[in-house]
Amino acid sequence: MTKKFSLKICIIGAGRLGTSLAASIVKKNNPLVLLASMASRSDKSLDNARAFLNRQDLNILFTKNNFEGARLANCIFICTPDDEIEKVCRQIFEDSRLAEKAGGIRGRHLSSLRRGNDVKISETKKMFVLHFSGSKKTDVLDSARQKGVSITCMHPLKSFASIKESVKTMKNTVYGVTYDRSDVEIKETVDTLLDLLEGRQIFIENNIKPLYHACACIASNYLVNLMNFAVETGQEAGLDPEVFLQGILNLSEGTMENIKKLGAKKALTGPIARGDLGTVREHVENLRNLKNTDLRKAYGFMGIMTAKIAFENSWIDDITYKKMLEILKS
Repeated sequence: MTKKFSLKICIIGAGRLGTSLAASIVKKNNPLVLLASMASRSDKSLDNARAFLNRQDLNILFTKNNFEGARLANCIFICTPDDEIEKVCRQIFEDSRLAEKAGGIRGRHLSSLRRGNDVKISETKKMFVLHFSGSKKTDVLDSARQKGVSITCMHPLKSFASIKESVKTMKNTVYGVTYDRSDVEIKETVDTLLDLLEGRQIFIENNIKPLYHACACIASNYLVNLMNFAVETGQEAGLDPEVFLQGILNLSEGTMENIKKLGAKKALTGPIARGDLGTVREHVENLRNLKNTDLRKAYGFMGIMTAKIAFENSWIDDITYKKMLEILKS
């Protein structure tokens, strides 16, 4: 690690993301990166996080009061739902009880925030606030930035459906990071955290964050819908959905392995990639008999995009490509 000072972390939001990050930090047992506190409005979430961490010697504060958690830290993770991030940050740094400016301008010593009497937040000369939203820009942390706090976003390109499984597979996660490139300290902090989490990073400019997040949703959320599309089409054909799902999962897992090895475009297989016009025509004709017309539209739309990839790969010629589009658009 290159950091010369320790990070004392407060995680606000004890859901799947926040608890997965907490467990990953605790698991490393690094004296320079400590989990000081977790805050959540939900008693149930706090109880679940405490139970998952499952150690008595950690000296972690679990609280429903965001400020009480934040005052113990010099690095605050805001892991709340996207629409609450700005509000949570503002409550900590602009609350009337926090009237004293925390550092004034960038680079000045950040020693305390006011809540009645002055309370030490950190012995470190700098404070850091991170949010983990893919779509929200760093602007939602402006109330902290205006107090001299270094701000950033670290969005994990990862699904957090299960805390237990997420912690197991945290290594090599790619994080979309956004920060002021002139702020050396926040860059070092991000590097330190990624080193601890054994993650990788891709820099995302602030103004393209919504588009970046849309791409992530296509790869994750739309993949779920794509699998459901296949299952529902099979159901209309009379196939057992549970057995069929297992079959297409095996098929899809093989495809994912091919994508890892060959890249997205070169991993393409199937009748469109081979230019099998007759097979695709049979698909379209049979899809017309389905009650759910959305399934037919989805097949046509995805088929057109697939044909484009096959043509770009030079796997089908111009004549076959045009004929394929005619069939799919019908």
